[in-house]
Amino acid sequence: MERALTDELEALAEPHRLAVALADALMTRPGDLGDETVDALRLAYSPEQLVELTLKVLKFNTQKINVALGTHRWFAADEVATAPWNADGTYVAPGE
Repeated sequence: MERALTDELEALAEPHRLAVALADALMTRPGDLGDETVDALRLAYSPEQLVELTLKVLKFNTQKINVALGTHRWFAADEVATAPWNADGTYVAPGE
């Protein structure tokens, strides 16, 4: 994990480097994921694994929509577990 967060990507195994490349592309410019990388991903991972990798990356990027619209609410790490949520999973602002 530490290598993935630094410039030491060359020290990672090929499948891990490809997963980082996929995550980077999905979070920034998915249209720029080159054919060579896509081909390598298809060799390294099954279609099911690629779907799982893609969904895991995207689920952590859904906040981008709220940030872009200015409708986000930041929580400190110790507030997440105690934040009030409706049964449908939406946040309840204080006083509501």
